[in-house]
Amino acid sequence: MPRPEDVTLAICTRERPEMLAAALASFTAVTPPGVQILVIDSASTTPATWQVAEAAGVDYVRSDIKGLSIARNLALETSRRPIVVFTDDDCAAVEGWMAPILEGFDDPAVGAVTGRMLDHTLVGTQQAPPSRRFTRTIEGIDAGHGAIMAFRREQLVALGGFDPVLGAGRTLAGAEDLDMFCRVLDDGAHIVYDPACVVHHVHTRADDAYTQLHHGYGLGLGALTAKWVRLRARVGVRLFAVVAKRTLSRAVHNRREHRRRDADIALFRGFLGGFFTAVRFALDGRVFIDEDPPAPITLGVATHGGEQ
Repeated sequence: MPRPEDVTLAICTRERPEMLAAALASFTAVTPPGVQILVIDSASTTPATWQVAEAAGVDYVRSDIKGLSIARNLALETSRRPIVVFTDDDCAAVEGWMAPILEGFDDPAVGAVTGRMLDHTLVGTQQAPPSRRFTRTIEGIDAGHGAIMAFRREQLVALGGFDPVLGAGRTLAGAEDLDMFCRVLDDGAHIVYDPACVVHHVHTRADDAYTQLHHGYGLGLGALTAKWVRLRARVGVRLFAVVAKRTLSRAVHNRREHRRRDADIALFRGFLGGFFTAVRFALDGRVFIDEDPPAPITLGVATHGGEQ
């Protein structure tokens, strides 16, 4: 079974030093000794992120180009360990969260392990779902969440890393995690979802920010679907049908709950917009070519990655 010394925990962050400080306090408290904790600064405009990482005694590396996928790819480039775990700066760890990840990778057929992300206001109110194993490409959209996902680094590098035009910080602001799940499965590896691996989500958006978040998710989902329509038409068409049906069904079900209904409608509109935008993008293998990356944001602070 892999050891903690085989793992890098990557936390990508931008402009949220207070949240990052809380996340680092949580993860350093319950993560096994030997795990490398690496903060990836996604083009913050002040040195506060670096200062928080320095104070916590963890590794730090900076990207001058913003974008969640770009930051995650920098984590893959910086780490030299065989397993990379990704979480977010608005999450908190639960005691024992790492053990199911190490156990999952004891099976050589497993390319990724995911876990449960629980809203901190709902802790103790929900029954844990069963563990699952995913094997088919289309199942990637149900395989987990970017807030807690672990991969074999070597496979992700071979697959070209995360798609740089998808995810937070870009116009197509979502689905970079689901895109990678689909690609890992399509590469022949399995994904294990283990509900015993738990992190708490401690930042819930409200009102317009909540709706805008779902619109961004929709844009990313549409782009993901457009990609798979071109790569493997049968998979892409099924993805389109599944996402469209689920989103519209939720909107009807939530028609009396205005917040959720508006978010579902925003997601569906984003889905269509993302599909028709990305269907024109050039591809390099199974990754979109980033023809219009954000302008660099330079900052005069030291950066350091690698092992401490």
